[in-house]
Amino acid sequence: MTAYDILLNIAVPRPNGSQACEETARAIADFMGSLSGRVQVQEFFLRPYMQAVTGAFFLTIGIACLVLLVKRRYWIALLLSLIIPAVYIAEFEFDVPVVSWIGGRTGVNVIADFLPPGGEAAADRYITFSAHYDSKTDLFDHEQRKPIYSFAPVAMACLIAASAVGVAFCRPRRRWTLSTRRAAPTASRVILLALAGVGVAGLFMLALAFGGGLLVPAHLQSPGARDDGAAVAVLMSLAEKLASSQPHQPQLERTAVRLVFFGGEEVNMQGSAAYAAAGAVAMGGFAEGPVINCELVGGAAPFCYWESSGTFLSKYCVSEQALRLYQEALSTLGLSPAVNAGSIFDDSGRLLAAGLQAIGVGHGDPGKPDSYHNAGDSVDRVVPQRLDETEQVFLQMISIVEREETRSG
Repeated sequence: MTAYDILLNIAVPRPNGSQACEETARAIADFMGSLSGRVQVQEFFLRPYMQAVTGAFFLTIGIACLVLLVKRRYWIALLLSLIIPAVYIAEFEFDVPVVSWIGGRTGVNVIADFLPPGGEAAADRYITFSAHYDSKTDLFDHEQRKPIYSFAPVAMACLIAASAVGVAFCRPRRRWTLSTRRAAPTASRVILLALAGVGVAGLFMLALAFGGGLLVPAHLQSPGARDDGAAVAVLMSLAEKLASSQPHQPQLERTAVRLVFFGGEEVNMQGSAAYAAAGAVAMGGFAEGPVINCELVGGAAPFCYWESSGTFLSKYCVSEQALRLYQEALSTLGLSPAVNAGSIFDDSGRLLAAGLQAIGVGHGDPGKPDSYHNAGDSVDRVVPQRLDETEQVFLQMISIVEREETRSG
């Protein structure tokens, strides 16, 4: 089967927590099990509704702050307004499920290793390829949501500032009683209520960006063909090549190849966070080799890479070792060098944060970004030849690692 044939079977909506997503994970595990004698299914606690739950929580707290400000309960409003960024940082930066545990269940990563004929003892170099098998549907695509995400910290700051203004202009009239307060000056009160209104409006848009996809009818949900079904299909096709003993395929005498299929990427990269948290001991030699994370594969745009990835507050630069390997493989095949597509939020960020030599690769034109997380991300937008081309690039990367041409960085 070609990568495109495989894609046709998996390009259906696969949101986290859905039956389709779980069936896709099982199908990948079964497929890998038929090709590799070393397949692991790593379980982790998945919060499939993380963004929807946190978005609703932020909006609820924001509205409560506004009501308290109207009622001149400024100290309580200030305390509540500080909860929003605290929960935001805990959830999205430190992956702590303060409120997103609601609806939690078991998620899985599928890990398949392809070893040299001599087994693990014969391997002294390693390379990993990864992709995520879940999909997501949003009201706003990647580009439309950028200003909403950028404004979210401003919205939180507006609520804090509004509450602080109220506290500054509402102090006890007498030391022996806290119940008697003087009214805030009219101008200051107008300002604080206006700030609070802006804050609530920003949190409302954030809640829509986080959870609005749940309102989209089933027939309009994203099949996730390029995000990230095509990459999964390429890796599954690659697995068939690695399992074969045909002369034109890379002969793995000293190189171990790992394929990782992450769950939970579309909900703050939870699967890759769990994989990275397992640590270098669990990864063995794969902790030292390059990790090629695949995103948005299969478009007509040029081969690309993302110079950084991470979270909203933390960005990590691409591994120079992995980038050199990628560019060398393209050059060897007579393809144009990969273009820098800027920054991205994807699994490579979790891997880079853990100290792995990771890079995010795919197809993209930074000047003409495509639209994802909607019904338009279908197989109609996938160029079959680009999938085959990508697979050849990955095979070439494996060959380069086997020949020791790219080892240091």
